[in-house]
Amino acid sequence: MPIGQERILAGRSYRTVANELREVSAVDQDEVVYHSVFPAAAGLMVRTPDKRLALARFAAEAQTEVERTLAKPGRATA
Repeated sequence: MPIGQERILAGRSYRTVANELREVSAVDQDEVVYHSVFPAAAGLMVRTPDKRLALARFAAEAQTEVERTLAKPGRATA
């Protein structure tokens, strides 16, 4: 089920029906600035250049909000 436009926020990630992971960097009036992220070799993640899409279309394509952690806890070195 699509996500409501009011729930699309900068700094959050969303997954589409096509399993594309999109990270939102800005919501500017009725437009979303985002980049796609996908897994690559050796556990690395690759991100695409920024893209722009109408907020209504972005919300219609987004199916779930995804919580992403960039660093693994407990990996600090002394």
